[in-house]
Amino acid sequence: KKLIMEKDNSATKLAANQLLLEKYEPILVIKLMRIPPVEELHTFTKKIQTDFGYNTLVLPGELDTSVEILSVCDIKVKDLEKLQQMVYDNIKLLGEDSSEEVTFKTAKDISDEKTT
Repeated sequence: KKLIMEKDNSATKLAANQLLLEKYEPILVIKLMRIPPVEELHTFTKKIQTDFGYNTLVLPGELDTSVEILSVCDIKVKDLEKLQQMVYDNIKLLGEDSSEEVTFKTAKDISDEKTT
């Protein structure tokens, strides 16, 4: 009886692995500290997709620069282009809203300004 269960178990594992391979797709996620212009970001994303053959999502304005390959359910991959377009649209809005340069201040600088 144990031998039959092992055969059934290995068949189940094989079927599960095949389902995973069919349903999941790798996505290359690139996080950038820098926020490039939309045209540059779009060109960069397309080049990476062409060079490596993965669907690619580039997220600018992150705290650090990193690259990861994630496995995503194939159903959610269809929304990847919409998500990337939202990133492009938000960068355009940032560019339009920030006509003046952003300066970062320490908590001490802000505190000193309030006391003067």
